Amino acid sequence: MAISEEKAKEIEALCRAMSVTRMVDYGMTRDKAQLAHRRVREGRPWDLVLEEMARGEERLAEVADDAALARESWHAAAVSLIFAQIAFNADGDRKRELYRRMTQCFARFAALSNYPAMKVEVPYRQGTLFGWHFQPIEERTPASVIVLGGMTGWSTAYRSMAEALCARGIACFLVDGPGQGESRLEGGILADEDVASGLSRFVDLALMRSPGQRIGLWGNSYGGLLAAHTAIRDTRVRACCINGAPARTEVLPFRTAQEQLAAMFGCHDPDLLAERVSALVFDGRVSIACATLVLEGGADALVKPGSQSAFLEGNTDPRSRLKSWPDGDHTLHNHRDERNTLAADWFSAVLRL
Repeated sequence: MAISEEKAKEIEALCRAMSVTRMVDYGMTRDKAQLAHRRVREGRPWDLVLEEMARGEERLAEVADDAALARESWHAAAVSLIFAQIAFNADGDRKRELYRRMTQCFARFAALSNYPAMKVEVPYRQGTLFGWHFQPIEERTPASVIVLGGMTGWSTAYRSMAEALCARGIACFLVDGPGQGESRLEGGILADEDVASGLSRFVDLALMRSPGQRIGLWGNSYGGLLAAHTAIRDTRVRACCINGAPARTEVLPFRTAQEQLAAMFGCHDPDLLAERVSALVFDGRVSIACATLVLEGGADALVKPGSQSAFLEGNTDPRSRLKSWPDGDHTLHNHRDERNTLAADWFSAVLRL
């Protein structure tokens, strides 16, 4: 099949946005991630390629006579659908269809999870915020960490982080904040300059379920900036990890970035959008008071290396630190296990004191 130059550029943009390392980070095998890239480069639509892969995993899950095989097949189906829906920036019928199927597959995985996992719903304003609560095997834990993503990588992408925390006896909420994932697509909650209020609702939930727990936040990509704002405003947050985050919200001169930001904030006028997001900047005038871990990739194409040091300005907690991987890509997709181990160990040390 002959592919036009314009189509080839579109395909390469999708493959960069959903790199093999990102797909592996979210839970896809390397072989299947590479297969998806090959099929797309042959000219097949990205969403159809990933949807077909999800159907294959669903069939395996349905006939599996082993709970572990069924669990991993349901998760593999969910991961394929995570990437299928990312191909659409706007919240149209096709994106919603794929996301609903992804949520159904993830729910089937959660029912078989090694760690007790259940979906959570939090009323907020005129809608609902959604997330997933993973609990360690122990009945009582001293801490919970709330994990969130950015503009396109949302709650269900971070199973590996939840399991790293649970393995250390820390409960985890994988959440979709305002403007993210199911909270946006089904709950009708968009982001605004007060996004921290929405994220604090998950702090409310964690403390309601287990009063006296120590609370941490772990924000990835753009979610790291949102986590920083929440940690500043909500003194109940005792530890904050910021992974691959910009220090300010900017409307970049790229169609894809503009469409993703417009969908998140529900605003499609570039000038008005720039005005709305201008308040979401970390300029160091108000510092994060709690212990803060900043994770940085030296080869991050989206966040300039060194720029994240801004999140530590004015922070005097001796447990705060910055860890950099010289070859690390965006949010350290290519260092998943090291990243998760370091962050989970750090949360364990900080939140158990």
